Order: sequence, then C-alpha cells, then structure tokens
Amino acid sequence: MNGVVFSRSKARLLEHVRWLSLSQIQMRSLSQDHGEYLPALCNLRGLLFFLAEVQLVGEGQFQPCFSAFRGTLTYLFIDYISASFDALVSLVDYFPNLRALELRLYGLGPGEGLVPSLSRPLRGKLHVHSSLGNPSEFLSRFAKLDLDYEVLVIEPSTSGYFGGPTFLESALQISPNTVKYLTMTDEPQSE
Repeated sequence: MNGVVFSRSKARLLEHVRWLSLSQIQMRSLSQDHGEYLPALCNLRGLLFFLAEVQLVGEGQFQPCFSAFRGTLTYLFIDYISASFDALVSLVDYFPNLRALELRLYGLGPGEGLVPSLSRPLRGKLHVHSSLGNPSEFLSRFAKLDLDYEVLVIEPSTSGYFGGPTFLESALQISPNTVKYLTMTDEPQSE
C-alpha cells in the first residue's frame, strides 16, 4: 500500500478490517516487521497465526502489536505454529474478550519458564485438532488452567486418527462442569 494509498487513508481503511491472517512470522520480530499497520486495526475480531513461531515475550512486546485490537478480538486460531506452552498461554491470556479459540499446533515445547496463570477463565468455544505433536500431554496441561468452555470440538488428525484413548481422556478433562456441547468430528471442519 506504500506509495499507492496516503497514510491517513490507509489508517481509515485498516479500521474496517475484521479478520487478519499472519503467516510465517516470529513473535519477537512482529513489531518490527508489521508494526506499521497493526496499531490501525482497531476493530479486528479474528486473528489467525499460521506457520509462526511464538516465543515467550512479555506484555511489553504484545502492547505495540496487539493493543489496538486487544479488546475487540473474539476469535483466535493458532494453526501449525511452534510454541512453548507458557508462550501460548501468555498469548491467549492477552486478549480478554476471546470467545472462540481454535488450536492446531505442530511443535509444542516444554516451556521457557513458569506457566502463567490466566487472568480470567476462558469461556466460549474451544476447537482442538489432534494433530498436536503430543496432544494428550498438551490437553492435560491445558485442562489445569481456569477454563469454563461451553462448546468443545475435538477433531481428529488428517488421517482420521483421534490420538487414542489417552487423547480423548485428556480432552474430556477440559471444562467438564461447564461444557454443554461436545462435538467429536470424523472429518476436518473450520469456522
């Protein structure tokens, strides 16, 4: 858009964006690489991270990138990223109004520090794909967080394999007192 649209017009145009897909990024360089337009996305509702590397960064590094849409973001899809558990929890916790979280991770590291606690219970819909590197371990750790999901969707890997009884047992530990709708699909779905 540089050289084509004037900067004030760019900002007004970006105010109307509701969904954003960020692919092949590293969280630590996000501000440097995309900091020019991210602050103008003040009405963003959905964010997709695809083929990204999420390192543990402090709120000070989230602030310049995500503060414009921190309060408006309701849907977060984390698709084929590499992250540590604590970095993932920090990212999810940064957005206070999330109502839908979809996870498909390929590399989940052990963590870079203590797992942060959530500042509030996560509510709404959780959609988990069993293509996680070690889905049972992840789901067991995730279930220990303060979760109040009402809708839980469990989807098998692309081969149709749910990950065995350990995966299902771990998945069913998520919000057992609040889940009203449980869906276990045998073919991939999307929002």
